[in-house]
Amino acid sequence: MQEIYHIREIEQLKVISDPLRIKILWEILDEAKTGKMLADILEIPAPKIHYHLKEMERVGLLIVERTEEKNGIIQKFYRPVAQSFSITEILPDQRNAVKDELSDALKENILVSLDKTKSMIRKLDPEVLAYTDSPLKFGYRHVKLSPDQVKQLHEKAKEISELISEFKKNEQEEGEMYHYFMLSFPLKDTPYPEEEID
Repeated sequence: MQEIYHIREIEQLKVISDPLRIKILWEILDEAKTGKMLADILEIPAPKIHYHLKEMERVGLLIVERTEEKNGIIQKFYRPVAQSFSITEILPDQRNAVKDELSDALKENILVSLDKTKSMIRKLDPEVLAYTDSPLKFGYRHVKLSPDQVKQLHEKAKEISELISEFKKNEQEEGEMYHYFMLSFPLKDTPYPEEEID
């Protein structure tokens, strides 16, 4: 599986912008699954899942990782072509033509990743939170940034992302599994009404 797949075609962007397809991609990111398995997990009829799998396979976003025969039926196990997808190589004029699809795809991707993170937090072992030097690190900030400061933060976030990717390639047997989540976006308004700020 590739590390990053660069989406260059508008057709691919339109196909991946469907919220259900993004949920499917998240479900098969770490482990290949069949359409039936996905239907059970997502509680959606299997024919609908199979349609979406075929559409993503048609435009080159999914592959069949392996097949298995079960009760005389060939089962296909699907995986994404890459760990992550990038839209940086779509030309600005093309982006403008599909800005609604692009916006919907990115929003849904963030929401699904937030849901996955919430699910993992709910399953946290109480021991992780029970001592003062907990490995759990979290926090958030609202801050006014200049364009140069935004650029600096993006460069640091890219460094961290590349470091995590490098660690992923060379995972150690004695290591412990961690979940990392980074997100930033500009706010149109102040995060809280002025009267609520002390």
